[in-house]
Amino acid sequence: GAAELYPKSAQELSSLLEMAQSRRATSATDANSVSSRSHAVCMLKLCHSDGQLMLVDCAGTERKKDSMWHSKERQQEGAEINASLHALKECIRYLTGPKKVPSHAYRASSLTKILAEAFIRASTARLAVVCTASPCATDTEHTISTLRMGMALSGAGNEREEKQLLSDLIKKKPRLVHPKQWTSEQVIDWLMTANDGQLSYLVDVLPSNFTGQMLVRLTENRCVQLCNNNQRRGREFFDLLHQEIQRVEHSRKN
Repeated sequence: GAAELYPKSAQELSSLLEMAQSRRATSATDANSVSSRSHAVCMLKLCHSDGQLMLVDCAGTERKKDSMWHSKERQQEGAEINASLHALKECIRYLTGPKKVPSHAYRASSLTKILAEAFIRASTARLAVVCTASPCATDTEHTISTLRMGMALSGAGNEREEKQLLSDLIKKKPRLVHPKQWTSEQVIDWLMTANDGQLSYLVDVLPSNFTGQMLVRLTENRCVQLCNNNQRRGREFFDLLHQEIQRVEHSRKN
């Protein structure tokens, strides 16, 4: 419940805020082990003036699919939280508009009734909204929902939503070209660099228009013939070619 206290020092005020936080209703849910089941309101009134600082920590909104396995009591709490946040958003929508906040708007929930003075004194009140966002990718949908709620509560009116695909932020590895798609120039480049240039002598053996499609059709025996019937070199040529084919095919699968 509510309590009216008169701290004498900043340290005492800090202790009272900690005590108030400990009295807040929380409950474990699938998403949060200490999920807030209530809003918290702290009004700091300055005794030597009419100034007042109002701190409101709102419980988060709950979507239907997130609370479908909750108990009936938890679901009822979630519905009341959502209803009070909707009432708050409506009041702030009026607050940022040309007209005053009508009384029926701030009487719509207990939360807005407590904050009624701020809406009545709208011309001298200042509003700031702080949103807590999760860095986890699994909470992206919740984070976007929180930021949208924050924009609605701030009532700035100039908000702009920009969308960017995560794939655009990830550096893509260049797609390897399969040897059968090589041009004659790419075939020469590979022969000059494969196995530290051990196959470079084949550049003078193969025709200048020898493409990758021709290259992948070479049998082991033909590779030996091209290597002047040297079995070791021919086998090396054949193995290196098929290792390159497997490397490209493996990278595409991954």
